[in-house]
Amino acid sequence: MRKTTAAVSALALSTIVLTGCSAAAPTFEGAACERQSSATLESSVSVSGDFGAPRVDVESPVHLGKLSYADAIVGDGRAITDERQEAILARVLVNGTTGQTISAQLKLWSPESAGAELPGVDEALKCATEGSRIVVAIPASELPEGAAQQIGLGSKGSLLAVYDVRYTTLPKADGSPVFNDAPGLPSVVRAPDGRPGVIVPDTAAPKEAVTETLLQGAHEKVGDGTALIRSTSVGWTSRSVGQTTWDGTLTGTDGLPSEVAEAVSKARVGSQLMVVVPTQSGEDATVHVVDVLGVVPEELTGQ
Repeated sequence: MRKTTAAVSALALSTIVLTGCSAAAPTFEGAACERQSSATLESSVSVSGDFGAPRVDVESPVHLGKLSYADAIVGDGRAITDERQEAILARVLVNGTTGQTISAQLKLWSPESAGAELPGVDEALKCATEGSRIVVAIPASELPEGAAQQIGLGSKGSLLAVYDVRYTTLPKADGSPVFNDAPGLPSVVRAPDGRPGVIVPDTAAPKEAVTETLLQGAHEKVGDGTALIRSTSVGWTSRSVGQTTWDGTLTGTDGLPSEVAEAVSKARVGSQLMVVVPTQSGEDATVHVVDVLGVVPEELTGQ
């Protein structure tokens, strides 16, 4: 993996601001959240079944000339307010002409990744809230080349995608800043999207592991649950980024040192942690900065 200078890995540091919790109405990347539910689609499709296992009945063939979506259920949970913010979604794909189920899947998607799979779905997921059930109709003409033919969809037909928003993560740590005064430790700065940059001091690495809470989250406790995190690791001596998950999907703590996993287990969602783990020789260390952005609901851990 290409390494970058740790001090500038938060991008344009001159624009960095510290962010905390806000009680304001949700926005999507700065624009007011508005949902445009299609009455035509609502009247064409009936969705039943338990939440997380939708069953789709096509009342009449769905022939829509443009991508449309309808909110069959509007949840009252956390909103998706960022293009890369991930949520656990149960998705069912259905032939909008025959009503035949094509596939069913449960996984993490963001508007960006869902839109990369099915064009236009990113628009349908913007500002969607946890607990919602969303029906999306995608015209055959907007599907990837050959996809409509593969699923037996005519040129005027539509693919139906039903998304149940089972759980919504945070786009970045949103906790309250915590004052830390331990000397000789790195400082962390944040880009507007939450990506951290680490500034390592010109001092020797600590001989024992050190954990600091940089932002104190106020959401659910992680405990024994499966945490969903973004992390960045920086070498103390090299002052370069060894790994980061800010360019990919959310992960758990697998592959990170036990000190990091323990710190995450004691945290609340919304926290940002810094864990400095020395090498076995004690001559060097790695600085791990972790944003705790979610915890998989217990009822989903076995699915």
